[in-house]
Amino acid sequence: MNLNIFPPLGRFLTAPASPAAGALRLALTLAASTALSNAAAQTAPAAAAATAAAPASAPSVRAEVGKPLQAAQDAIKAGNYKEALARLAEAEALPGLTPYEQFITLRLKGPAAFGAGDVALAIASFEAVLASPLLPAADRALISETTLKLLLQQKEYGRALALMKTYLAEGGSNAEVRRLYPQLLSVQGDHAGVLRELSPIVAADEAAKRITPEDTLRMLAASQSALKDMPAYISTLEKLASSTGKPEYWAELTARVARRDGFSDERLRLDLYRLRRAVGGSLSAGELGDMAMRAHQAGLPAEAQALLDEGFASGLLGKDANTAADKKLRETATKAAAQDRATLAESETGAGKTKDGNAAFNLGLAVSATGAHDKALALMSQGQAMGGLRRPDEALLHLGLAQWRAGKIDEALRSFAAAKGGDGMADLAHLWTVYLSSPARK
Repeated sequence: MNLNIFPPLGRFLTAPASPAAGALRLALTLAASTALSNAAAQTAPAAAAATAAAPASAPSVRAEVGKPLQAAQDAIKAGNYKEALARLAEAEALPGLTPYEQFITLRLKGPAAFGAGDVALAIASFEAVLASPLLPAADRALISETTLKLLLQQKEYGRALALMKTYLAEGGSNAEVRRLYPQLLSVQGDHAGVLRELSPIVAADEAAKRITPEDTLRMLAASQSALKDMPAYISTLEKLASSTGKPEYWAELTARVARRDGFSDERLRLDLYRLRRAVGGSLSAGELGDMAMRAHQAGLPAEAQALLDEGFASGLLGKDANTAADKKLRETATKAAAQDRATLAESETGAGKTKDGNAAFNLGLAVSATGAHDKALALMSQGQAMGGLRRPDEALLHLGLAQWRAGKIDEALRSFAAAKGGDGMADLAHLWTVYLSSPARK
């Protein structure tokens, strides 16, 4: 059973919270908003005065260049992006632009190009700005974050990863952007890097008893699977199932138990069905009918009857080629359950006279399905005390089941924890423990 619940992450990787165009446009505008004020772009008389007053080493923009640049910045603020690009083209056409004038032009071109719908030009402009030695250190983080968002929008993951590494090396601390790093590593196939980034986060959450976000766990599980680290993958899958309660995670866990070498399918299939239903999984018509048949064959007619009644009431049963057989089984189970109820006292007496506790314990399990939980647990306890149980670990699994039905969760956890066995018994008991301890169930 391959559920493919961890498809390639590239299809999901986007800029943080998928920012709306308006929000991103604002960030781009902010990235350029101080460009001209820093460059002293003004009208001709003011520019001359500013240049005269400035130190000789201070960069400046000539008045003839500053005029179209100022017009471009005003157009950006007004949302007239094509007009802004036209004014920038005027500036670029002027002869002898200094490196600083070229830098300011590029800084304005990024937001203008994005606003006009030319994302490729916007990215190229901002990458050129980031590569310039003239960019003030205080502005690098914002422009890097903006460029990263644009690269992700364009699915330019290789360029985004390179920029992300530079951003982090320079001390970039935006948590929303920082969270994209392991996703980029995953998309580029660096699964060891994903584990290096996420494993400490998950460990810290565990130590602090915090629930790790589902997206983080999914990413970690996908990389563990890619690296074929199955023990770690299963552990993360259990965290996903426990924290979210989603059926797809539980379905994968239970399916893996059933596929393991040595799993005693014929003997434990009924218990597997019970677990699948408990964790919120659904059974097909064929599986529900099979579960009911197995319960009846195990001497649990009340459980079989309840399953069949449920199936017919919901419309799941009674619609296919097995309808006649299901109806006959339902009649048989109903009669047998009624007989069991009528002879319960006699059965109790007989169970107490046997040489071992098997009869008493099995009778308790049968009574558990009727809802008489105190009686059921007393009989099962009697059977354990009498000793000689044929399958002690299976008895613990079934005792935990009865205790769960009775709402005695702590006792059920102890029973499941004590169940051993390499035939799948311990695996089922472990998943019951994960389920009963899960925040999603609580």
